[in-house]
Amino acid sequence: MAVLLVSALDSLRMYLGSDFLITEVEDGIPTGSPSPGDGMRMTLPRIGAGPNGVSIVSMVTSGGTNQRGGPIHVRYELWDAEPGLLPSWERMWEGQLHLRSGRIGIVEEVGEEGDEYLEFDTGRRDSTWSARVLTRYLSNTDEPDFPATVVDVDLYRMQLWPV
Repeated sequence: MAVLLVSALDSLRMYLGSDFLITEVEDGIPTGSPSPGDGMRMTLPRIGAGPNGVSIVSMVTSGGTNQRGGPIHVRYELWDAEPGLLPSWERMWEGQLHLRSGRIGIVEEVGEEGDEYLEFDTGRRDSTWSARVLTRYLSNTDEPDFPATVVDVDLYRMQLWPV
């Protein structure tokens, strides 16, 4: 049975239709591929993968042009072995990531000057990890008198474990 060694949570508010990256970072700078501006073609609906990260199209919406939409939340999980799947979560992607810096973080594709993001440290530099991205989208479904976007949250899990 797999054991969760460490986890951390990071979040940001997205622009409508923006992509974000979960990619290798070092000293607050994305150093992995994909990186901002890669213009990566999605390999599956909503996600594309490079050797050091993934590019994801968020499901959040916004009140208007150039306004921030709902939040996305990414939970990083470092496991000692492959974790089991979670029944209520959709598996978006599974593969391997090589992290030269040993750190990974979220970066908005069209970030703003001064944006800072958590750097999740795996504790091992220059290592290849098995990786999986899971997602779950939450919206208002219980109150039909209010818009569905009253609650508009995108959840992600980036699970890493030794190859």
